[in-house]
Amino acid sequence: MGGMVAEGVASAMTGLETRDGDRLRAVVAGDVEVNERHRQERDRGLAVLASQHPIGPRLNEVFGLMLMTSELERMGDHAKSCARYALPLIELSSRPRLETILRMGRYVEEQVRDILEAVTANDYRRAQDIAARDDRIDRIYHRVFEEMVETMREQSEWVYAGTNLIFIAHNLERIADRVTNIAEDVVFLATGRLTELG
Repeated sequence: MGGMVAEGVASAMTGLETRDGDRLRAVVAGDVEVNERHRQERDRGLAVLASQHPIGPRLNEVFGLMLMTSELERMGDHAKSCARYALPLIELSSRPRLETILRMGRYVEEQVRDILEAVTANDYRRAQDIAARDDRIDRIYHRVFEEMVETMREQSEWVYAGTNLIFIAHNLERIADRVTNIAEDVVFLATGRLTELG
């Protein structure tokens, strides 16, 4: 499920960069499977709670994994939104420069893949390090916002494209925030402590 989300982010950014409408539409359509995986994992977790009545660390594990799958489902929604906002842009004859937002997309995909590895390894220290990198995403998001506002101020014909790019950046920033939430879940599973990493 996490791999599907990471691939959705990567495909949304590649589709935007290469004007590949089929790739972008595949991201939108693929969210249905992410949602179905979430439903299956949620039902599996509820079945464990109902049939095994776990306590202590086992209960924490079940709840923690259920929370993670919910975060992944929302991340899939954000990747879908990136693709939806990108679709109209590929039809335009010209667009504002994309370097900053594409770099942001690469960093966000990296964050998603890295947190999945930390989950698999139950490596809470690595999860903490990954969450600390969220500041970089926030800085780039603000840079994208400022660049687009300045472009739209100077060239009114870029208002539509600039607005869509801001929405794409916003959804990327939200994915990174949810990576931090998963990092907090990893810390909880490993230590039993609720820790604010944002």
